[in-house]
Amino acid sequence: MQYSSSLPFRGDSEKAFGLAETALTALGFRLLGRTPARVELVGPGMNSSRESPLMGASRIELISSGGNLAVEAELGGVARMSRFVTLFPICLVLSLGIVFSTVFGIGFGPGFWMGGVGAAVGANAVLWLILGPLMARRFRARTDRALDTLLANMVAFGESA
Repeated sequence: MQYSSSLPFRGDSEKAFGLAETALTALGFRLLGRTPARVELVGPGMNSSRESPLMGASRIELISSGGNLAVEAELGGVARMSRFVTLFPICLVLSLGIVFSTVFGIGFGPGFWMGGVGAAVGANAVLWLILGPLMARRFRARTDRALDTLLANMVAFGESA
């Protein structure tokens, strides 16, 4: 997953980059390189939906050129969390269905699907087939908004006197 955005900028790129570096390094991002026109950082990745949405970016490149300030990011953390919320719950529900059918001696015949275990497994699987992609889109939207806010703050800070 990729993210890219730019805004017109007529300020001090050094100040703008300094703001971004401070904000991102406080979140655990590591500075890979810095020139007067470019800053590249790599992040630790997103492990929880309770973390800062900026953690959804695994690599961020800040570029100042041609009267614009741009942010380009790889959304590795978002991709990882999206896979997790899409696949893990469904695999968990199916695994629990197998365990419960074995423990209760139901098997996977008609008794499984007509009984409470089959209904619960099926209902949970369908629920997560809907919730997983919705949550994945929410992770992406939150990270995009956070990167937009970072860029807007960089522009405002860099253009302030």
